[in-house]
Amino acid sequence: MKLWSEVKKWLDGEDAISQTPEAQAQLSEWDQFFVKIAREVETVMKREMFTPPGGQTYLPGEYIIYLSKEDDAVWQGRKREGLEEGLANNLSQRAKELVGGKSLKTDKIALSLSIDGALDKGQVRVQVVWDDQSPKTEVTARKPKPKPVESGATEPLDPDDIEKTLVRKRTPLFTINFQRQGGEPEVFKSSKAKIEIGRGSKDFPVDVKLDGDQEVSRKHAILTKQENGFKLECVGRNAIEVDGREIQPGESAEVQPGQIMKIGIYELKIA
Repeated sequence: MKLWSEVKKWLDGEDAISQTPEAQAQLSEWDQFFVKIAREVETVMKREMFTPPGGQTYLPGEYIIYLSKEDDAVWQGRKREGLEEGLANNLSQRAKELVGGKSLKTDKIALSLSIDGALDKGQVRVQVVWDDQSPKTEVTARKPKPKPVESGATEPLDPDDIEKTLVRKRTPLFTINFQRQGGEPEVFKSSKAKIEIGRGSKDFPVDVKLDGDQEVSRKHAILTKQENGFKLECVGRNAIEVDGREIQPGESAEVQPGQIMKIGIYELKIA
């Protein structure tokens, strides 16, 4: 509880250590970065929280914290694990304080660190996840009742059908063949020049969904069709392998049809 007491003072700005440059310099690199991220997440918490009339207060249960490429390289291994664990524990406590005496629907805060190559060193971006695991009710489309047609007569057209715009199927710009280890081959035909690849979720939709591997980030790669090939950007936490060479997080490279891209337990190829 002593640690939380110190963190609370820093977050509230009540402690002198967070107010003067001289005292701020006494904070370790870990402390400074910890407080910076905690404040960013708290800002998002306050923006996203809501309380239905007479109900519990809702907060997002998961936060993805994007770091710059330089900061991501520093916070690796046990150091990264400690940062994630410390943030989750202290921000769970902070969430309870933010709602005061109200009942909080979210029991525990989960956080994970990822990388955003567009960020400069020291910058942080926070993305919330509002995933709802409750099963959805399936609605079966009702079939229209057949209209009786006299022998030799032609069934009249429904006026609504006459007004409907016919949508032609677009010719795909390219095709992605992908397969997980031990799984069946799958095909994605893209009509867009740019697609996103990853594990995906409700709040992080992707075009090519790679399920079943936690080493695959929700958004792991961006593939863009160019005039003479394709550009592959690694935006996940783990590297992508293209024909034996690695593309590190925050980096990009040109790829050609037929080259094998490996993301986690998946192999992908542009056809």
